[in-house]
Amino acid sequence: MASTLPLPFLRPMSLPRPSTVHKYLNLSRPLLSQTTTIRKASITTSSSPSPSSSTPLSTPPPTTATTTSSPPLKPYRLIRTPSNKLPIYLLWKRGGNKKLTRVRKIEGDVNLLKSDLQAALGVKEGDVTVNQLARQVIVKGHMKPQIEQFFKDLQQ
Repeated sequence: MASTLPLPFLRPMSLPRPSTVHKYLNLSRPLLSQTTTIRKASITTSSSPSPSSSTPLSTPPPTTATTTSSPPLKPYRLIRTPSNKLPIYLLWKRGGNKKLTRVRKIEGDVNLLKSDLQAALGVKEGDVTVNQLARQVIVKGHMKPQIEQFFKDLQQ
């Protein structure tokens, strides 16, 4: 005898967070802004009157390369935390005598990020290390504001 009772425990799940979609589809934020620009351009060009009913346009529609002046994409990026912050953390070791700054959630070339951070911060070779297993960069000293500024400058 089959029961016709609804099954309340079989509910649809909610949509994934945007950071999860970015991670698994390997999308970067500038790429998303370019696709929205392309979509907006295609919507505005498609909503214009058809060329057969009016005079043809003398200039082609602008491309994203001419309208946006985005910086060149780097082969690395940071995945933001669920609270939309940069994953940069301060560490105190040896009873508070040794201060470190850890950069986590790195996608892409960690070694290139290490060399770029080293050049931007102006620190010695041994002061910036890479944990290949955890894909983290560790910098000696309290460098959180400088590293945050480095990544903000990359996004602009």
